Amino acid sequence: MWLLAASCATVVYLATMAPGVLWGDSGDAQIRVLAGELGDPRDLARSHVTYYGAAIALHKLFRLEAALAANLVSVLAGVITVANFAWLVSMFVRRRLALVSGVALLLLSHTLWQLSTGAEVMTSSTLCLSFELAVLVRFARTGRLRWLVLAGLANGIGWSTHNLALLTWPAYVIVGWLRWSRVPVPRLRSIAAVIAAWLAGCAPLAVLFIIELRALDSFTVTLQSLLVGAYSRDVFNTAFGLGMLARDLAYILLNFPTPLILLAPWGWWRLRKVGPGGVWWFLTLAALVIAAFAARYGVPDQYTFFVHAYLFLVLFAAIGVDQWLIRHPSKTMAVAVALLSFTAPVVYVAAPPLARWYGESRLPLPARRIPYRDPCAWFLRPWRTGYDGAERYAREVFAALPADAVLCADSTMRRPLDYLQIRDGIRPDVRLPGAPARRAGQTPLRISPENTDEYVEQGLLFCTGNVEQYAPSWLLDGGYHFEPSNLVYHVRPPPRPEGAP
Repeated sequence: MWLLAASCATVVYLATMAPGVLWGDSGDAQIRVLAGELGDPRDLARSHVTYYGAAIALHKLFRLEAALAANLVSVLAGVITVANFAWLVSMFVRRRLALVSGVALLLLSHTLWQLSTGAEVMTSSTLCLSFELAVLVRFARTGRLRWLVLAGLANGIGWSTHNLALLTWPAYVIVGWLRWSRVPVPRLRSIAAVIAAWLAGCAPLAVLFIIELRALDSFTVTLQSLLVGAYSRDVFNTAFGLGMLARDLAYILLNFPTPLILLAPWGWWRLRKVGPGGVWWFLTLAALVIAAFAARYGVPDQYTFFVHAYLFLVLFAAIGVDQWLIRHPSKTMAVAVALLSFTAPVVYVAAPPLARWYGESRLPLPARRIPYRDPCAWFLRPWRTGYDGAERYAREVFAALPADAVLCADSTMRRPLDYLQIRDGIRPDVRLPGAPARRAGQTPLRISPENTDEYVEQGLLFCTGNVEQYAPSWLLDGGYHFEPSNLVYHVRPPPRPEGAP
């Protein structure tokens, strides 16, 4: 079943993978692979060292184009996540159809599918979590220390991949206290073996921590960089309202547009009887902590942080499907369950035209329009087959800018521009303020209110946006005129008052 699930996921994710350069965070990941950056210069929390180590290795050793290597690692991690999940579900269900149903629900879920088609670190994180959960269940069934050691290793590698691995710790502490007698004897030696395995998994991140500690010479600052980085306000956010709750429910509905997901509460309750002792408590506590974190983590890409919680939700749903099939063992019911397990792709095909008919402004889609990116298709369909909009945009912008232009680009739009400048050396005369010096002889340009007028008067200043968040504040507050010009805005001097000389 592991191999079968991996094969199916490979076909789906590889066929729908983005072939090249992407926007935003995915584009930033591709640039880091191209530049060979294991660490993130901003903070340790965004290092994700195991993901970048694998992608850089593919890029360097196999001579793969950097953007493709970054995308392929996400595909591979998504594939192994689905395969590990098949292994996990097989330990709880008795009907093969329930196993197929659970794997299909996860494989075709919007977020995991979308994250598996482009350069995203989250699938590497779900790979570690899915393996950690599977070996923990094996430990609970057999009591053999090797499974617990593998869980420690998986969690350590998970932390080197993403800080979300820390969210299972409360479940470890509580269940460990409740089930202390289940730890293999001698207990101290067993715990030491688990800690050693965890430290081995954390080693890549620990090396970066030591390097940054020596550079900053402050343990407190370095620890803050490791645990939360620049996102402390969002990590410790306690605000939660009806709007956020509605968004969270919409995310779940988009990922699982099938009534089978309604069987999850039943499956969660039945897990107490079909699972070994302590597993129900661990899975329940881990699911609650992970889901609670994602539910009030109000960042722009909040939906991606639910993908770990979906592992638990689909596991409970698969157990519920199994119990339903045991109670209703008819062929008609089996056919109905099979069909309802594969409704997601049909919904994703129909969603964009329905959204346009209903009215995009009524939906919680980003209002910003990006060239060569249809917001309905981009956000409501998970696949990226043949997508080349980001590279097309970058090439057209570079072709239209005058010599020695200065382009203020926001974090979403600048990634394909940076990538083409580094990879192809295209338009080296065009300067992107705030870009790190990744090319030989490149000097980072800093633009400020003091030197803005100089570039504006020469007609060299351009911007990718003309509203807050997408343009420097002093340009918006300074009364400058933003004139649309070939996919960007040409920043002009403030209009003179009528009658002024």
